[in-house]
Amino acid sequence: MQLRPLLLLLCLACLLSACGGGGSAETPTVQQPAPAASAPPYVYAGTTERDKSIASKVTGITYPYHVYLPEGYATSGKGYPVMYATDGQWSFPAFSQMLDKRRKPMILVSIEQGGPDRRAVDYTVGGAPAYARFLREELVPLIERTYRTTPVRSYTGTSYGGLLGSLMLSTEDVAQPFFSNYLLFDGSFWALTAKNIQDEEARLAATHRLPVRLLLTTANAPGNVNDVKAYEARYRSRDYAGLTIQRKDFNIAHNDVGDPSFDWAIDLID
Repeated sequence: MQLRPLLLLLCLACLLSACGGGGSAETPTVQQPAPAASAPPYVYAGTTERDKSIASKVTGITYPYHVYLPEGYATSGKGYPVMYATDGQWSFPAFSQMLDKRRKPMILVSIEQGGPDRRAVDYTVGGAPAYARFLREELVPLIERTYRTTPVRSYTGTSYGGLLGSLMLSTEDVAQPFFSNYLLFDGSFWALTAKNIQDEEARLAATHRLPVRLLLTTANAPGNVNDVKAYEARYRSRDYAGLTIQRKDFNIAHNDVGDPSFDWAIDLID
């Protein structure tokens, strides 16, 4: 009688083993999905010159910058218009590839911000006058000494970079604008002060001529759409001779507006 409990336990163990219980079966192997193949690096038809730099005597800051040269630049012997883009630490790969895929005969110079959040100084109301001098007196002359260029210069900036563009446009030379095209993407025009608006009015008083193409975009999910529309309305109301304005609205977030804006705008300029 004392053996009966032991026999019952042995029988139960055998039954569990036969059913795969009791931890004796092997753990099934879970097949992990293969990692997605990374996209191959983009192969340019043109050429890029990366990680150059310029030390500004005006701002006291050293700015890294990158240059894209279009296909055929090395052998054509001709000059090319130049696009100057702010926030080169972010914008250069996408902007240069868009130009390259179109085989657009244009040089791109993308300037990085030059230090952690330096854009919050250089691209805004307080630092913009000095940064504009850096562009006009130091960087652009260097580029035009180094590469074959035409007098057609374009400027593009997003967010604070758009704000910087608006400040430079309001103080453009009354005889001949320095930049022929301003591409301002969801600009932070809410930061413009009463003095900045007075600068716009002062330029209008000096001349009603402004031979510039102004390309504006907005982001509205969320973005600066109301401020951009107010800025556009102000410039349209002045009836400048030679000024062309176009605007496109994107139903995307502010931080995503730069690339699709550039993709739209570069087909509208030469």
